[in-house]
Amino acid sequence: MKSFKSVVIAGLSVLVFTAAILLPVSSASAQSSAALSIVPKKNYVIEPGKSVDDKLTIRNLDRERELQMSLRVVDFTYSDDGGTPKLMLAADAPQTAWSLKPYLKLPEFVTVKPGGTTTVDMKVSIPKNQGAGSLYSAIVYSTGASEGGNVGLSASGVTLAFVSIPGEVNENLTLEKFGAYNAPSAGNKGGYVFVTADKPKTIAYTLKNDGNVTEAPVGTITLKNMFGQEQVIDNVNPNGSLALIGQTRTFTACIKLQTADVDFEGSSTKSTACADPGLWPGLYTATLDLYYGQNGNNTKEINSTVNFWYLPWWFVIAVIVLLLALAYGIWRLVEKIKGRQFSNQRKKLSRRRK
Repeated sequence: MKSFKSVVIAGLSVLVFTAAILLPVSSASAQSSAALSIVPKKNYVIEPGKSVDDKLTIRNLDRERELQMSLRVVDFTYSDDGGTPKLMLAADAPQTAWSLKPYLKLPEFVTVKPGGTTTVDMKVSIPKNQGAGSLYSAIVYSTGASEGGNVGLSASGVTLAFVSIPGEVNENLTLEKFGAYNAPSAGNKGGYVFVTADKPKTIAYTLKNDGNVTEAPVGTITLKNMFGQEQVIDNVNPNGSLALIGQTRTFTACIKLQTADVDFEGSSTKSTACADPGLWPGLYTATLDLYYGQNGNNTKEINSTVNFWYLPWWFVIAVIVLLLALAYGIWRLVEKIKGRQFSNQRKKLSRRRK
């Protein structure tokens, strides 16, 4: 009986150890928005010595009040390994090496009628002596002052402007991490996982950009279970997200993607989200085949293979119960064999005495 108790204690120890690995850590986040509709990003390819004339469209979503906006160009960098830019709003903020501020011109003020739409002219001019690479800055729309201060983003909007200057550039992306990834949510700070009780919906990879151009990687991820069945993620960067110069950026891709039509202010748009990938418990192997490169430069490749375990609680408990039942069955069988052997020995001894 002591042997069986030892098996039970060992099984419970495995359960406690697994819980320590799988339990999530809590976190919280919040976001806000304003009654303003703008284009979030502008992309241009401009050769040295040439310029581009464009228009910015600003829409006032407030149907009762006029929107008086100030416009200014600021530099930005990255705040974390996600896609949130860190705006350099201070009046004395140093100019970055990739700044587009000196080459971008637009009006300082604009007024938009209630529920109306206004367009403003903007011009991007690249000097003749500018070398190949990427330049970028942000256009900040604000109801506050046009100079200095930390403008609250809840009363503002931002358009990120990127310029790619053709030519031979320094492209250098290195892979920092790759694997199953739990996105941040209520009660979970998210991150890479090797063993998880929550069914993973995304695979992620983290890249460090040591070049002088922004990069938008493309490629595929092949997911294989322990039985050799494969599932291919065709687009590992569906939004065309960028790794900024000097940034370490984490890109996430849904194992299974679902698309839905969303109506907003009378217009229809596509909304995408990660669906249940239908994974079964067990060991999985993920293979990354990544490509990047600006036009006119050699395409570069990044490859990696990792493993991860998906072990939901019901599966872990079922396995432990099964092992305990198996151990109990073996213990009963051993005890039964020992009993028979003891009985046979007693019979033999009794015969000898007779």
